[in-house]
Amino acid sequence: MRPALSWLIAVAAAGLATGCSTTKNGSQRLASIIVENRSREQIEGSLVKIYESHAYRLKRKDDKLIFEKPGTVMNALAYGDWYSGGVWERIEVFQRELEPRRTLVDCDAYMVQEPDDPFFQRVRQVYKTRRRHCQKLLDAVSQDLARQPASPPGNR
Repeated sequence: MRPALSWLIAVAAAGLATGCSTTKNGSQRLASIIVENRSREQIEGSLVKIYESHAYRLKRKDDKLIFEKPGTVMNALAYGDWYSGGVWERIEVFQRELEPRRTLVDCDAYMVQEPDDPFFQRVRQVYKTRRRHCQKLLDAVSQDLARQPASPPGNR
């Protein structure tokens, strides 16, 4: 077998093996953390603080937080097209109580053209290579929460 073909098969097999995975905390989303002994309000406050410090703006929709910021030129090349508007990075953050005093905070990321126009907007899920960026943001949230006092047991 040719070396180039062998290499291609190895890369494809590695991609299939890692394509559908669950993180160690059970989340199917792009990035996640487990938060203990913090109220929903504390978690949300820390999320807003960290994401806004990275130039994201907050939008709410139902039970999730949505953070957006203008994408880069590289984002436009990878996810955009020539006739629609600019590309924006969108991160949707979810909170789910796993058990009393333990909350799963996870997120998914998208690139969106025309984010303010529901009729014309185009949403594309980002490549798995963005996992590290999203995980760093959630890790910063976790570190910020660690500096705060725990919420009282009855405060959920």
